[in-house]
Amino acid sequence: SLSALVMTGKSDRAEEMIQTISRFYRHSLADESTGDVTLADEVDLQEHYLEIEAVRFPERLRVHVDIPRELEHYRVPGMILQPLVENSVKYGVSASARPVTVSIVAREEYGRLVITVADDGPGVPAGHSGGFGIGLANVRDRLEARFGAEATVTSGPGLQGYETELRLPMVK
Repeated sequence: SLSALVMTGKSDRAEEMIQTISRFYRHSLADESTGDVTLADEVDLQEHYLEIEAVRFPERLRVHVDIPRELEHYRVPGMILQPLVENSVKYGVSASARPVTVSIVAREEYGRLVITVADDGPGVPAGHSGGFGIGLANVRDRLEARFGAEATVTSGPGLQGYETELRLPMVK
């Protein structure tokens, strides 16, 4: 995508993309990138990633983020949302000819931090079981290692598209 911007003379957009990639990598390669981070930092990283993907899919990728201020300071494992957001881009946006919205939404429910990553794309790809692929399995395994039975992952077709819900202890 960056090469295409340079080759087509869109140097302003290419420079903007370089800056976004730089911020994304600086954040994701930090010493404690997979240690606990604030929900605000984790979502910020995903927004950088989605900015990069928006260059590839300028007419198709829409982003919706709803993180209540009172939840921003709670801690989550770093990069825990990355495979989920990547799946939404790969199986939702990339697989569709129409605009697709990728959503990251958090709420508190019964003393748990509930984070949902969803898209309103075509849903489960043909030939795909819709179960725990590598990315989802890694998320599940990381949460189990960090929180044991205190965290759950639910993933599957939603009302529109596909969604994954994480239920985590509320860690300050």
